[in-house]
Amino acid sequence: MRLQFVPIHLFRETPQVCFFDASVPHSNGTDVVVHYGPAISPPDDDGVEQYYVHQHQVDHNLVLHGRRTFILLNPAWSQPHHVVALERAMGALEIPLGTYHRSISGEEGSLVLNQSIRDAAFSYATEFIPVNLRDRPDLQQARAVEPWRWSWHDGHIRRQHGSVTR
Repeated sequence: MRLQFVPIHLFRETPQVCFFDASVPHSNGTDVVVHYGPAISPPDDDGVEQYYVHQHQVDHNLVLHGRRTFILLNPAWSQPHHVVALERAMGALEIPLGTYHRSISGEEGSLVLNQSIRDAAFSYATEFIPVNLRDRPDLQQARAVEPWRWSWHDGHIRRQHGSVTR
């Protein structure tokens, strides 16, 4: 599985101002997610990781301030475990339907804009229920696989697995 990033289009940047287009084609939902310091979403449950999964929403997460690390698990993928150190320059990280995900911010916190694409069956009541890793052997197995790590390096998105960099 190759992750997708929707690029931003920088209009102008000065030491004090950054102006860019962050459009995501066909987006019909906009969420702002603020971590005011070190935070994990969804939070651990008694020391065990939890994840969100959407069946009716494709996320497109763009870091506006700080840095946010996303952990993605999808047992259906040949590469079921990804860790993305997302920065604004990378664009908006697309999280496909059925992909389990969580995000982590460091001490400085972060601000993320999610421009989602929601289908007609989307409901706030069902799309944001944490799934506990303890209850899912398939997710535990995916989590145990060495992850592909994505980051911003020398002006490009870098994908690394063990000692292999692409």
